[in-house]
Amino acid sequence: MKSVVCAAISLVLLSACASSSQTSGPNVTLHLTPVNSPADIFYFAGPINLQYQLSVPNPTSEPLTLTRLELRTIGPGAYSVRTQASPMNLKIPPNATVNYTISVWGYARGGYLAAEEPVTLQGTAFFKGASSGAFVRIFNETISPR
Repeated sequence: MKSVVCAAISLVLLSACASSSQTSGPNVTLHLTPVNSPADIFYFAGPINLQYQLSVPNPTSEPLTLTRLELRTIGPGAYSVRTQASPMNLKIPPNATVNYTISVWGYARGGYLAAEEPVTLQGTAFFKGASSGAFVRIFNETISPR
């Protein structure tokens, strides 16, 4: 009897994991590129203003809206990014790629060695589409300070 109950619980857990791996919404990928960063900004510890170019391709035939973007740093690096959500209302036309410049506040660790370390960012983008409804995309980007 115990083995039947254990097998049933295992089957339920496995089916829950399998269903959670399915994605909903269109296949939208995002890409971050640093822009306007002075060469020596990471040598001194303290708050810094970071700018990125956010590239968003829309492979669908319907317009999409980026409603919110969350960025956070994963692991150590030359700097860390504050983890605040940024509400947005950015329109992405159908079958097009758009580029937006975004600014975020970060904190540089400082020091000669730390200034050269790559930074891994994780982004969570919240979208809204006319027929696809609301969906979320999570992406990682490794940024090299040089």
